[in-house]
Amino acid sequence: MANDLAVTLNESTNPWLVDVDQKNNANHVARSNQTQTITWQLNGNAASGKIVSCNWVNNPPATNPPPAGIFGPFVIAPNGKSMTITDLNNSTSTTGDWIYQISVQLVDNGPIYQSGYVSITGTATNPTIKNN
Repeated sequence: MANDLAVTLNESTNPWLVDVDQKNNANHVARSNQTQTITWQLNGNAASGKIVSCNWVNNPPATNPPPAGIFGPFVIAPNGKSMTITDLNNSTSTTGDWIYQISVQLVDNGPIYQSGYVSITGTATNPTIKNN
């Protein structure tokens, strides 16, 4: 299964939020002995922008970053239009659900839009990688 995630901007919020399309469980990574690659691609109203950063959310007890050894670094393409990460989901110890925050900028020196990390009592719009 390909783990390709489309990234757009949700313009119905103020400020706009980065929206990662996780339909059809595109963010779920099946267990495998082989390293798998997850790819994010700017689309739609975000296509003219660039990904400027991506980080694991660390807000215990709601969420913690993944343990070392599961994921490689977030690698943003030189043009900023896409990003990849490797995922070694090869055992029960690599199973989990991790929240990340991705940032997108439409124009140089313009505002930076982020995915919406909210508290555990807020809405569940946070992008995640889920190792099954």
